[in-house]
Amino acid sequence: MIKAESIEHLKSIVDVVDVIGNYIQLKKKGSNFTANCPFHSEKTPSFVVSPAKQIYHCFGCGASGDSVKFIMDYEKLSYPEAIEKLAGMYNFRLEYTKSNNTTSLSIFEKLNSFYKQNLIHKKEAFEYLKSRGLYETTIEKFALGYAPSSNEQIQFLNQLNIPLNEAVELGILAKGENGFYARLIERITFPIFSGNNKIIAYGGRTISGHSAKYINYTNTKVFNKSKTFYGLNFAREQILRKKEILITEGYMDVIMLHQAGYSNAVATLGTSLTKEHLPILKKLNSKVIVAYDGDEAGINAALKASKLLAQNSFEGGAVIFQKGKDPADLIKEGINLETIFNQNTPFIEFVIKVILGRFNIKNPHQKQEAFNEIKSFIYTLSPMIQEDIARYASQMMQIDFKLFRIKNKDISFLKTKQIDFSEATIIKTLYENQKYIDEIVEYLPKDIFNNHIDELQMVYESDFENPKLLDIVLNDEVKILGYNDLIQAVRNKLIIYYQNKIKQLKFSNEDFNLKSFKIKKYLQIIQKLKKGELIYESDSTF
Repeated sequence: MIKAESIEHLKSIVDVVDVIGNYIQLKKKGSNFTANCPFHSEKTPSFVVSPAKQIYHCFGCGASGDSVKFIMDYEKLSYPEAIEKLAGMYNFRLEYTKSNNTTSLSIFEKLNSFYKQNLIHKKEAFEYLKSRGLYETTIEKFALGYAPSSNEQIQFLNQLNIPLNEAVELGILAKGENGFYARLIERITFPIFSGNNKIIAYGGRTISGHSAKYINYTNTKVFNKSKTFYGLNFAREQILRKKEILITEGYMDVIMLHQAGYSNAVATLGTSLTKEHLPILKKLNSKVIVAYDGDEAGINAALKASKLLAQNSFEGGAVIFQKGKDPADLIKEGINLETIFNQNTPFIEFVIKVILGRFNIKNPHQKQEAFNEIKSFIYTLSPMIQEDIARYASQMMQIDFKLFRIKNKDISFLKTKQIDFSEATIIKTLYENQKYIDEIVEYLPKDIFNNHIDELQMVYESDFENPKLLDIVLNDEVKILGYNDLIQAVRNKLIIYYQNKIKQLKFSNEDFNLKSFKIKKYLQIIQKLKKGELIYESDSTF
């Protein structure tokens, strides 16, 4: 964790006008500065920055705060991430309390310096990067390096007194029957950064003809490849400015796209786009373009991604590059990709076209199979757009639209569970602010809830990837509460819980004296809750 005194020192040297001026154009007006608010659409500036008070405030939408709050809201970062971003802008060295994660990240930094030095001396690796069209400035920006032999890497770790078991936990080393060995050997290294610009893993590309061209780290205590986009640390600002994100397949695609000016490009890491990536995309609130190779693997990845994004109502489309070419190749050939990206095929349309392209619809049996697959896909979409998509599909297949007409039995599974917002807001708040969980769990057992018991349990068990939980987390109508509002929401649920217990007791057959005792106890607890105390007592305690 970042030391509190270090944060306060940072805040004392930053200037809110300087920070916000890096993101939007400010105009001097009296003793303050004004601009169109970046958080809502407006024609007349209502966004005011006060250098005297070191705050900003929008008189239109109510957004306000200091430099850290602006970075959090503008770049969709957590508080620690915003602090580290701000420190980077001012070249300020933050101080941390000692923790395993902090130690782990420092190991990666030292290892990366070692890899970068090796790249300088490994002519073959450096020339390969140059042959792919990379500038030296690009190689430096993305901190590319070279992993030498396993023995050299283990020797380096030993010189730094880094425990080899710790290196295994971080994915740097693996352990086999013959002892420790490096995961990446004789490979160009691509450091993978977290959202706050810390190295958390590596990928590697062979230059020795190994059958596995690229290798990614497996998941570790600081890295989850299904929740990480390569290049997002470099792309975040441009994504937010342009309101568009390009998702590609590999490291070189991202690097070449950035070099060519497409600085909103990122890549998934050895895996297709998954539901675990969606919370990140949701926070970025941008149009999504998936741009994949034209081989079978690329088309399958684009199809899977398009289905997922369409089912979750993301705006955007898919681009498939001509077979045998990837973005890096096209850029090296000097081809302008702007037109290609602008002519993307909307996700739903892309899915239907790919499905139809895999069947001979002149053959009745194959036409039936195509129809069944398209119909199943349509039923996974929002009910509001199903009819329009069915009309489009019927035209593409030259069949009667009535065949696609949705019947109750077909869409019964689409009827989503009614959301209890009093419970959902608590769940989403705990998901987004996991530091509150240990404090809340003592006062909020899952049986307090009526409708989202399973989802609350998932939060308590850190089952954050469960699709059932993500249905709440990704719902824009479910708000995230501040700490005080969270405590009040928990108190409200407890009050209702004990009020219901009293109602149940009044109609129960329990012993009169025991019943009276319990009702009196519940009323006392309710009174304490209404006075602002956070309290929970189970029947077993009295």
